Amino acid sequence: MADGLPLFVSVAIVAYFAIYKKELYELIEFMNVNFKWYSANGLTNMTMEGCYKTARNFAYFYTACTVFSVAMYVVLPMIGYLLFSHPLHPWIYKDVEDGLFIFFVFFRQCVAQGFVALAVGQLGVFFACNAILLCGQLDLLCCSLRNVRYTALLQNNVAHEALKIQGYRSILEDEQHSYTYNISTETESSYHYDVEFIQHGKKRRFDINSKHYDDGTARAILECARVCQVVKEYQDRFETFVSPLLALRVVQVTLYLCTLLYAATLKFDMVTVEYLVAVALDIYVYCYFGNQIILQADRVSTAAYQSAWTSMGLAPRRLLLNMLLANRRPVLIRAGRFLPMNLQTFVLIIKTSFSYYTLLVNVNE
Repeated sequence: MADGLPLFVSVAIVAYFAIYKKELYELIEFMNVNFKWYSANGLTNMTMEGCYKTARNFAYFYTACTVFSVAMYVVLPMIGYLLFSHPLHPWIYKDVEDGLFIFFVFFRQCVAQGFVALAVGQLGVFFACNAILLCGQLDLLCCSLRNVRYTALLQNNVAHEALKIQGYRSILEDEQHSYTYNISTETESSYHYDVEFIQHGKKRRFDINSKHYDDGTARAILECARVCQVVKEYQDRFETFVSPLLALRVVQVTLYLCTLLYAATLKFDMVTVEYLVAVALDIYVYCYFGNQIILQADRVSTAAYQSAWTSMGLAPRRLLLNMLLANRRPVLIRAGRFLPMNLQTFVLIIKTSFSYYTLLVNVNE
């Protein structure tokens, strides 16, 4: 079971992507069409560059780690057999003396473990990269929401430098530790979301509490609401697509950790320990990045509170309140549509695996 379970799950993952490739292409197309690269034009601005770089670097790093892990599972027993005459117990359960048969077993195991690495590893990359990009879009939403009043001022030809001179730079202090992957800057931007923004005037004197800017503030809040709607729709589409695979991985990892713990109890060796740690870290990736989505989505409400709402009129305040009420539903990814992927779930998986391991030891005593 310990040797065959990863291969079975890998075949199931590849088959799932092959069957639902149309839904996968639609998911990617939705992201390409609806995700924004630039935030709203405001006192502080950001782009999606940080999260795109993070997703790319993680994909390279995690793929390399997965290939290295399964390579050690193949290479170390072979080295032990050739140098120290250790039996190849992880692969076959009989003595092997024929050199040609050893080569065949080694080649078969290399192919099988390579397939497992690419299937299971790339599923982790797919989930993590989508979670990072979703967090990046939430970063963009939080930055735009904090700046809704300043967006209205800038669209009414107030100079960007005038906002900084007037002492509204405290927004940078509010934004510390508020973003997951992207970084906001106080530099003037020539884009409002993904549309080039051309400012025709440079007003130096203005009253931020003036009702003259309420219409612009209301438009800025509505634009943030549309970004929020895109985030929620993508989260729902992504969860629908990946939820069955997450449920399969949770069940597989729970059983696999149990069997690996039992195998390590019967015979302690570094290959089993290394694979045990690798499997635990693998499911941790899903839980960690799922938890990042939850944390960043919770910061949207804080961003709305820090949006200089005291200077707005009644209509923008109502829109802001409606957006806060609409955002009460948590943004999270669930395995099987019922188990949220967060750090609490990771602890639950470890506890359940150890409980099954204890039961298995007691039954076989």
